[in-house]
Amino acid sequence: MKHLIWLASYPKSGNTWFRILLDSILLHEGGPVDINRVKTASLKIIERQQFDEFLEFDSGELTMQETQSFKRKYYLEYGHKATESTFIKTHEANITVDDHERLIPEQVTKLCIYIVRNPLDIVCSLANHYIVSTDEAIKIMGDSSYTFFRHEKGITSNIPEMIGDWSMHVNSWLNTGKLPVILIKYEDLLSKPIQTLGMVMQKLDQPVSDLILQRAVNNHSFEKLAHQESKHGFREKVVASYAFFRKGKADSWKEELTQGQISRMIESHHQVMNNLGYSTHINKQ
Repeated sequence: MKHLIWLASYPKSGNTWFRILLDSILLHEGGPVDINRVKTASLKIIERQQFDEFLEFDSGELTMQETQSFKRKYYLEYGHKATESTFIKTHEANITVDDHERLIPEQVTKLCIYIVRNPLDIVCSLANHYIVSTDEAIKIMGDSSYTFFRHEKGITSNIPEMIGDWSMHVNSWLNTGKLPVILIKYEDLLSKPIQTLGMVMQKLDQPVSDLILQRAVNNHSFEKLAHQESKHGFREKVVASYAFFRKGKADSWKEELTQGQISRMIESHHQVMNNLGYSTHINKQ
């Protein structure tokens, strides 16, 4: 049996919000969720301690290529040991690692839920999240070698995650051919949340009433999530960042990006943007 369900996205595309909504729907019948106690899609799988226990040696000295190779084996064993549907949140690109095999093993994967967001909005959110300029965020989104938890920054408590550039990331998940993938647009979660969440629950073979879905959406608006964060903090926020739950709106880039910044983003990502239905014919003049 295949039990792993991947919640995948490029960073700042709505993965955390979606994970909170799922937790509310699956475990609380749409009731409110403590953002610091979300159980659905635990992040423990990327903790170095668990990885090292699997390897039976210290992973700190591995190269990035070696890490990715062992990580595929780790995911494979994790999936074989699973006895029920298990959600895993990831920002990793589904890159090729060994003998033309992808990082995410299809042998144990039940479903991949890939969340995509207009990259013009991601830029603004990413800049806020990492406390960098918008221009620096544009560079990050175009960096094919971009990696979380790099070795150069010292051995971290999490395993390095290869992110890559935005276009590469999207293509790595949507064009694999072997994995069962459903695509969710962040914008659809905002504009038609009940329809979008209902479709996901059907794909998960766990249909629920629209009442429960509406309750989950009402209890986890960005305003309410931001209020929770301001009152109790949020463990996944970068310490120096002003806030993790910032605006949660579509098209905020129209007020935040210059024409030059828009043009650079479109030049780098126009093909994938067009494939996903995001307009590349933009002129703010």
